[in-house]
Amino acid sequence: MTELTSKTSNAKTGLIFGLMIGLIYCISLYLRYNAASSVIMFGVITLLFYLIVIGMLIFCGIRRRNELGGYIELKDAFQTIFIAILVAELIYVLFNIVYLKFIDPNFFDHWQTKMEAFLERTIKDDTRREEALNKLKEQMETQKEKGLTAAGILKSYLISVAITGVFGLIAALIVRKRKMEFELDKPAS
Repeated sequence: MTELTSKTSNAKTGLIFGLMIGLIYCISLYLRYNAASSVIMFGVITLLFYLIVIGMLIFCGIRRRNELGGYIELKDAFQTIFIAILVAELIYVLFNIVYLKFIDPNFFDHWQTKMEAFLERTIKDDTRREEALNKLKEQMETQKEKGLTAAGILKSYLISVAITGVFGLIAALIVRKRKMEFELDKPAS
């Protein structure tokens, strides 16, 4: 019975933090899509908010550890954090779909223009610049064609869960704290 209660509490804490992290993702995406006037600013916003997300995953584990009386096994920590990851990444994907399909369907065209201008400024060698521009155009076309299909969305979700899951495992390793068992605590056989 206590294991079922523990799993339910893990899920509840994970769900709450998943919703909070999902909101952070939405703010991050909105800023990236609207406020990032340059490629570098886009990258800075992405990195900054991802560090905040990782911090929130650690805080999620700490919160669950405190709920359990100051001790948490790796299994419970990771289970809670992974639920938060599943929820947050789902919100991330849904926000992307809504934004790119309905709010700003021309985002990829605008982004491609910004990237081309960035490459023009940064790559001085004409041959290398042309290669980079051609590769960029191919990637953008592929992203436009496959990115918002059911298979593309599922693939994006699973990749995001896997990547963030690695950081979630690291967060779980950071927050785990085992109860020390002493010989006097063990039942006599």
